[in-house]
Amino acid sequence: MPMEYGQKRWNSAGTPVDVPESGLSVTLRLPRYGGITGTIVDENDVGWLEGDVLAYRYVEGQPPALAARGHSDERGVYRISGLEPGMYLVRSAPMQTEDASYLPTFSKEAVKAEESRPVEVYLEQDTAGVDVRPAEGRLFTLTGSVGPIPPGVPVTVTLVSDMGRLTSQGSLFRFTGLAPALYEIYAETSADPPQVAYQNLGSLTHDSGAELRMFAMPDRRIDVSPSPPGGTPAVQFLARRKDLAGVGEPEALHVADNRTPARLGRWELMLIPPIGYYVSEFSGGPLGRGAASRPEGWNEVTSANAIRFTLSSGGGAVHGVVKSSGQPSAGAPVYLEAYDPAARRRVTDLRATRTDQRGQYRFEGLAPGVYRILSTFEYRSPDTAQMEMAGAQSVAVAQAGDLTADLDLYEIR
Repeated sequence: MPMEYGQKRWNSAGTPVDVPESGLSVTLRLPRYGGITGTIVDENDVGWLEGDVLAYRYVEGQPPALAARGHSDERGVYRISGLEPGMYLVRSAPMQTEDASYLPTFSKEAVKAEESRPVEVYLEQDTAGVDVRPAEGRLFTLTGSVGPIPPGVPVTVTLVSDMGRLTSQGSLFRFTGLAPALYEIYAETSADPPQVAYQNLGSLTHDSGAELRMFAMPDRRIDVSPSPPGGTPAVQFLARRKDLAGVGEPEALHVADNRTPARLGRWELMLIPPIGYYVSEFSGGPLGRGAASRPEGWNEVTSANAIRFTLSSGGGAVHGVVKSSGQPSAGAPVYLEAYDPAARRRVTDLRATRTDQRGQYRFEGLAPGVYRILSTFEYRSPDTAQMEMAGAQSVAVAQAGDLTADLDLYEIR
């Protein structure tokens, strides 16, 4: 696994070092990833030859995320390697024999993720005895086509459920070995202009077909008001897909003349304002959905709506000194979390910085609201529960406010 000098644990923050004129020698020990082992057997407790077993990262309240897969040997024994410490769900892949078909089944013989039992993986250890017995049941196939597509233009079709994404290349697609679930499907080409198609398939339980009609990706208007110095090019737009499998990786969104291609399906947008501004309002999300986050965070959009971000000057700031045993702590990580006390959840991405040689830190350009702030080497990127457990200090930032918040370095005793 990757390692930073001075880490207490695999997910702790590294510590700074003072380099003298004569140089410095440090040693980094690279720990091994964890793993999961077990047996996949049929209804007669016979080991399953060449059965696929998948491990999904488990986070309560979020769709399981595929982490790795393993393959059983002639005894039905499998090992899934390369896993970070944490909680996982283990599931067999759909399988078909000459006599029967078998549903994807979680360890402890559960077909549904919510009925399964997570297993914990530890650093440099294998979690053993995670056996899987696939349940017999009906699998189905989804076939179809996409078009019209210009000759020679490649097209990618993606089928999505709460257990992940499957892709197919070409205008004809065929997804086999599917289990009953909710599905959505989309297709994209690299033509100029790009062509797209999207369809919410709903609940599928049997062999089905889908015809996707491609069309040129429409433009969506994005307004930023008031226009910042330098105009729209002075700001950065990020977009990420949001589907049944969760949220995708952020990508830069190209905006020219206040227009951008409107990707179909569900998407979230974020605006990174120029220095001296913060996002104070957002409009263009689904009607009746309510405010999913603070305007400066990720905002869900629909393909039909025009988007408007409102900027305000006079962002707030939080600064202070981090001390350990009464002395300033240099190079200490400081984490800032925009927080909704009523919903008890994080509402934007976590911000982080390090203290200078005098133990001082500063966050600027903050939208008014409640934040929690923590300085610690114990975590590399603390989640909301870890912020709570560590007693993160709560602060209320006002417009144009300059708030002082001195911190004690948090250490797990």
